Amino acid sequence: MGRPDRAFQGRGFRAREVAVGVLAGIVAWAGMAGWALLGVTLLGLGAATTPAAVALAVGGSAGLGQDLVTGSVSVLPLGVSLLGALLFATVLTSWPRVAGAAAVFVAGLGTLPFLPAGQLDVRFWPTVVGGVGWLAVVVGLRVASWWFPRVRRVLVVIMGAGGFSIVLGAVLSISGGARMLGTMVLAGPNLLCVALTRGLGVPWQVQGPDLPLPTIETGDFGPLAVPVWPLAVLAAVVIGLVAVFSRWHAPWVTALCFAAMAGFGGAALDVAAGPFRIELGVSGDVLIAAGAGLAAGLVACLLVAAAGYWHRQRT
Repeated sequence: MGRPDRAFQGRGFRAREVAVGVLAGIVAWAGMAGWALLGVTLLGLGAATTPAAVALAVGGSAGLGQDLVTGSVSVLPLGVSLLGALLFATVLTSWPRVAGAAAVFVAGLGTLPFLPAGQLDVRFWPTVVGGVGWLAVVVGLRVASWWFPRVRRVLVVIMGAGGFSIVLGAVLSISGGARMLGTMVLAGPNLLCVALTRGLGVPWQVQGPDLPLPTIETGDFGPLAVPVWPLAVLAAVVIGLVAVFSRWHAPWVTALCFAAMAGFGGAALDVAAGPFRIELGVSGDVLIAAGAGLAAGLVACLLVAAAGYWHRQRT
């Protein structure tokens, strides 16, 4: 009689774990939707664009359609992405929870393209494929943090920096108004990506014709316009923290992180009106970012090792 009882208890435990995972998935979707709603409302885009913002945040795709003008938007609003990843991964401490949360997340992906999105339409297959990739990255990093505490510490540094950028942007937006605050809510971490990579000398390019088109509301705080030396100090602080936590893994960790910043921190807009087509975008050089991150991580790693050796000799 003992074995059936234990088996029943095991099934009951797994069911509870799956339920917790399902709840985590629901909370993550609700959190991303609420944060995206706040951002698009402050920007004056209308609440109906929330599904498109959420789809973009998980690696999906959204199209533009208004009369004769069509196009597509390619941007990852990292403010929404990081919040969703944090809410999604916090309680993922067992495989049953991962399974429950993943099921809810994939179900949510399937419904996004069918929600009204104003003048942005959410594309089904790109959103599903991109969302599954986003899910794989989040779960992969969370699982790695189970086994390797240093991974968890590095993730804390990165998530902390992203959260700090949003808070700082909110403070600076006191003088910039609601539209600037909306930009920081959605894309504060994107601006941080530009700032950190530029601090290491990574070039960023603004592509497109010289037309009087609307720009992102960042006031005088856009990282493309800031002198490089404050950004270099900021990058040095972040890389130093990564080196402290990851030690001899710092070079490849910083190379990967800075390449990701250059790749995902930018934005692109493709608009067509009849035979005319305009491509706009802001992008960083991924290869240079990876090389600069590798070199900076190696230097930081050597400095941390030297500081540790000096401390041991003193004591």
